[in-house]
Amino acid sequence: MAAPEALVSALADADRLHLFARICAAPEGLPAAGVPAKLAKRLADAGLVTVTEDHYRAVPEVFRDALAKAPVDPLDSLFSRGRLVTIPHSGKRRQLLLAHLAERFEPGRLYTEQDVREKLSMVHDDHATLRRYLIDEGLLQRSNDGGAYGRPSEARAAG
Repeated sequence: MAAPEALVSALADADRLHLFARICAAPEGLPAAGVPAKLAKRLADAGLVTVTEDHYRAVPEVFRDALAKAPVDPLDSLFSRGRLVTIPHSGKRRQLLLAHLAERFEPGRLYTEQDVREKLSMVHDDHATLRRYLIDEGLLQRSNDGGAYGRPSEARAAG
């Protein structure tokens, strides 16, 4: 079963989208002869079309199936290409997100503010908000002098 992102990615190219539209518009299927194999292969790999009897046929139920599939990880919907696209304001997903981000920091190691900024900037542009949320939730702690960050027990020892 294809993920919604895979379907969108397969249709993101204008030539593939045009080919898919031609396949959808052909009630008996589009004859495979003359169809660029590379374009059709990408559509077939995504599950959008099938090849039977030398014809390409659309598989419209692939959209329904992709939307019916629940994300394996509740955090998957918060990320796109490894970047955080939204920060939940509260609730279980926010707690899961912050716990996930805290895993970027090794236990027993201290980090400078620049280190924390760099690690969190790789995920989201608003690194300051993420750092504040991690500290507010007790998943990251700042030393008393403000010069070091780490998991709660490590940061206290430095300050």
